[in-house]
Amino acid sequence: MTAVKSIAMDEQATRNNNYDVLANAHGLLPIKVSAFYQKKIDEEVAALGHYGGPLARTVYPSDERLHLRAPGEVADWVDDRANMAHEVKDVFIQKYPNRVLFTPTSTCAAHCLYCFRQDVLTEQKGIPRLSIEDQCKVLEQHLLAHPEVSEVILSGGDPLTLSYAELQTIFERISNIKTVTDFRIHTRVPIFSPAALKSDEKLKLFAKYNVRMVVHAVHPYEICDEVGALLTRMHAHGIRLYNHFPLLRYVNDHADVLLELMHKLEAHHTRTLSIYVPEPIYFSAAYRISYDRMCAIIDDVNACAPSWMNSFRFCLDSPFGKVRRENLTMRDRASNRLVFMRDGQRIDYPDFPDALDIAGDIKTMLWKLK
Repeated sequence: MTAVKSIAMDEQATRNNNYDVLANAHGLLPIKVSAFYQKKIDEEVAALGHYGGPLARTVYPSDERLHLRAPGEVADWVDDRANMAHEVKDVFIQKYPNRVLFTPTSTCAAHCLYCFRQDVLTEQKGIPRLSIEDQCKVLEQHLLAHPEVSEVILSGGDPLTLSYAELQTIFERISNIKTVTDFRIHTRVPIFSPAALKSDEKLKLFAKYNVRMVVHAVHPYEICDEVGALLTRMHAHGIRLYNHFPLLRYVNDHADVLLELMHKLEAHHTRTLSIYVPEPIYFSAAYRISYDRMCAIIDDVNACAPSWMNSFRFCLDSPFGKVRRENLTMRDRASNRLVFMRDGQRIDYPDFPDALDIAGDIKTMLWKLK
């Protein structure tokens, strides 16, 4: 081990310890990194000599993560709890009339430190959960009473941490509700632990129920040979593949990074569905970007990407649903706030201050290419 790498590891160990204190005090997700992803980080640290690379920043705390704060931060920007009826708390979330977000587990293969549902997930880890069978019963009752719901989206936690038997139970039970015509899964298991899907058993199950699979890749270096091979296998089984991810400072806040990611995904049959604005939750300032700079990045991507690749949605989630640039109705630069409107509902968004928005270094973010 080189002296530089040893110093970097010691410095990161101190950050990790300080983050553990912060996480315990404020209900943040603890550090959790899969062995597969750790190997990529080890390679990145060896090349850069520090933990400021894009993959390390997704799962390990930076100095900014520990100390930087921005005005207007809140605990739960999308207000998930407001969309959970008390009797179905921690089973599903319904924000839209035609679809339900089913959350059968609070477990993830690893923890993304930029996660925008940290407080809810941390809260859920401290309480007993219903069995998969009982959660399905709760969801079934709701679906039978609400035939307008046509799509069930499995999220969590990460639903691909569930066993084959648990997933089979979910799909068999819910598919009996005739008004449900679509299934979707949101996951980072293919990114963090592709070996978890080395058997075709789960893939055949997803194909049987015509599942749309939405991965959450945030950087092109996450799409290595192993991950690419898994995406190709999924496609060969007839599984429709999409990507949905946030713009993150020092991780992917440059058009070249986004284009590289999108090209890699397209090469493995995965279409970019949406790129979204980081939410202003507590301790998120390390990842946030000013709205003007985000728009400029997206404009650069659209100017350079071929037409079949630039049809993605750029959006901000809110308690009332996702809003786009065309929903922006008012801007107060003095208070640094933006106002969006959706279905008559007003969303006041506290913009990330320009003075704090120091852009990521492209030579660091694309260290293999630059």
